[in-house]
Amino acid sequence: MLKLYSAIGSNSSERVEWVLQYKHLDWERVEVSNEELANSYRQFINPFGFVPALDHNGFILSESMAIIEYLEELHPSPSVFGENTKDRAQICSICSYIGTTIHSPQNRSVLRFFRPELSPKDKKTLRATWIAKGLEKVAPLLWGHSGFCYGHAFSLSDIFVATIYRKYLQHGATPLPAYEEHRRFLLEQDLIPTNLF
Repeated sequence: MLKLYSAIGSNSSERVEWVLQYKHLDWERVEVSNEELANSYRQFINPFGFVPALDHNGFILSESMAIIEYLEELHPSPSVFGENTKDRAQICSICSYIGTTIHSPQNRSVLRFFRPELSPKDKKTLRATWIAKGLEKVAPLLWGHSGFCYGHAFSLSDIFVATIYRKYLQHGATPLPAYEEHRRFLLEQDLIPTNLF
């Protein structure tokens, strides 16, 4: 049985939940409270206190990319990594830009550490500005052959791009036309889970 420790509003958790649903897997979602993140969850599941974490019959794995790669190995169809090695490498490259270069620096815990003086409103503005600059830089790598982020089929790159764009909008930022078009395209293909967006 697959059990996913998650939290409402967690961009990283949304990625994994989307993959689990896309692959039509049987899984259980466990909501982790802020208090648990700081205490029991940190002690027993993830020492950094971050979600998501996957429990597969007692085998516990953290970090969204590692979890998704594990799920892909166990359940390769439908794939979220393309059809061949080059597809996988390019999709992983896009995901790395999103997950590491764009997502991580704007994380709440990072801002609390480096900019504790900022008000919640100023933090939202800063986070949205950072994400917007990253999305502007990554855009030339996207949608080269179709409405999908890479190639002609749905992949993990679509999930990473759509979820970080959703986070951008949650900060009250102005919609970005190309990313709005991508979101509409995925909706038309019935690829966005209704409980996530």
